[in-house]
Amino acid sequence: MSLFGTLTERSGAIAMVRGWWSELRTNRRAMAGLLLVIALVAGDGVFLLRDATLRLRAAYDREVVRLQRVAAVAQERDWPQRAAASAALRAELEDRLWTADSDGIARADVQDWVTGIARDIGLPTLEVRIELATPKSLPPELRQITATITAQPTEQVLIALLERIERAPHLIVVDRLNVKQEPGPYLEMVLISYVRIGAPGAAPAPLSPASRGGSAKRSDAAVDKTAERSGSR
Repeated sequence: MSLFGTLTERSGAIAMVRGWWSELRTNRRAMAGLLLVIALVAGDGVFLLRDATLRLRAAYDREVVRLQRVAAVAQERDWPQRAAASAALRAELEDRLWTADSDGIARADVQDWVTGIARDIGLPTLEVRIELATPKSLPPELRQITATITAQPTEQVLIALLERIERAPHLIVVDRLNVKQEPGPYLEMVLISYVRIGAPGAAPAPLSPASRGGSAKRSDAAVDKTAERSGSR
């Protein structure tokens, strides 16, 4: 675009602006409308700035609180004692885990434990569903075991059941408890515990064919040596 064309466009734009200004000076309604629009835009901008300021202030306050906590933690000197206490608590909880040689034995052990408690407290009608899972957050030898119990207990029997669960030697958590009295007594309880598969004292793994062959050869060699010694005597 040439310089003459640019000047022409600018002159046209200036003339248009002057025309609008003259119109606004003679038309009070148009001037009032323009002032109202400017006031609304300015007010909206003020509110936006206020919201942004509040958000930044809240973020600043959160950061200050976090830094204060970090500084307070850095001043503490009893971390070795806390680590020892945590290790002792972990060892105590690990000792209360169920142990079993396989998943099937773990299911049977938990079901036998639940039915044994029900028989002791006088709860004959009982349904137990056992489920095993291997959460990714746990070591591969641990299983999460869930026992869903449904029954129709009386109030005294329910209290006795909860007391037995509380005194259980193994680590058991009541995850959900649903009790109804109408139209009849109803109980649904979900217990969660953990079992370690491959407990100490488990049966050794079977030998492979190659190992069995090597063992047989060594046994035959031992028999031959024994026979030679007997013949020489």
